[in-house]
Amino acid sequence: MLPSFLAFVLPLLLLFTLAPSAAAKDIVVGQSVDLSGPLGYLGRDYVAGAKVYFDYVNNQGGIDGRKIQLITRDNAGSAEKSAEISKEFLGRQKVDVLFGYFGEGSVASLLKLPAFDAAHVPLVAPLSGQHLETAAGSVFYVRPEYSVEAKKLVAYFLQHGVKRFAVVFADDEYGRTVKAAVEAELKARQGELLGSYPVGASGEGMDQAVGACRDKKPQATILALQTLPAAQFIKAYRKNNIGAFVMGLSLVNPQTVYEFAGSESATGVMLAEVVPHPNDPLIPVAAEHSRLLKKYRDEPASHLTLEGFIAAKLLVTAMRSAGRNFTAEQLSSVLASQHDLDMGGFFVSFGGKQRRGSSYVDINVIDRTGKLRN
Repeated sequence: MLPSFLAFVLPLLLLFTLAPSAAAKDIVVGQSVDLSGPLGYLGRDYVAGAKVYFDYVNNQGGIDGRKIQLITRDNAGSAEKSAEISKEFLGRQKVDVLFGYFGEGSVASLLKLPAFDAAHVPLVAPLSGQHLETAAGSVFYVRPEYSVEAKKLVAYFLQHGVKRFAVVFADDEYGRTVKAAVEAELKARQGELLGSYPVGASGEGMDQAVGACRDKKPQATILALQTLPAAQFIKAYRKNNIGAFVMGLSLVNPQTVYEFAGSESATGVMLAEVVPHPNDPLIPVAAEHSRLLKKYRDEPASHLTLEGFIAAKLLVTAMRSAGRNFTAEQLSSVLASQHDLDMGGFFVSFGGKQRRGSSYVDINVIDRTGKLRN
């Protein structure tokens, strides 16, 4: 009796012994992001929002019993450092998916790696609006291109009778992309560009840009600058032109602008944002984000925390649809098939060669307390 009983029971014991370890196999998500470099303030918010949603999912049991292990590595805004991080993700660590890349050249450096093409591991929701041609099938953006933000800003003001514009732009790929988009939109809509003024990485050209805008008196000035140079321009230009319309893109941090330029100069500055207002209770994903942010982080919501939250929710939704032991190819296939996917009042669509999941752009204004209002 005993041997036959053991013959029956031992396989069951072995099965129950092995099952937890199989169930415990994490889904490994690799993220290269600027946390300590020039745009670290953006990266930190984006990571915070994403981690809130991943923590929530893990506390609910994960995805079919598998927990999400988010490995976030600081690239300090260096394309070279990001490339090394990517090699490690695709090599030794063998991540299941890449997510939320951010930092100067982080996406471009990944696309140049032969290991990225060979692995077929998708990159989901990089925090970038830069247009990149290569490997588009493996990269799934949530936010629109910077050119879309610029065109929406121009269209908004043209609709309100503002016709004469100026552009102050960073003398780099980002700034030149925005400048070209503004020029194209104004030409198509019979607006007038009074001037476009480059600003170098060390601030060269800033005084000339401020002086030219004061002299030519554009009705609206679009800033294709990062946060600190944008704040410097706003402080100098609006000191004697309080009523002048000044607009920036979503990479500009409103709180930094407010603190640097001061209440009088910052109030009324407009910013494009690529997700809804994070404190809007009427938008389900914003309300969900606020509730979970208070539970898991207890820090103020921002457009960037909400963007990271939405990106993480998109990835989790796709992983659930791909099946318990999905492959990289299966995950890419699921993402590519998403159409009008409702994240909670915010919709994401891919399909065909379309790899920009959203064209949403909202116009917000900095109020007298430094908060964004829409």
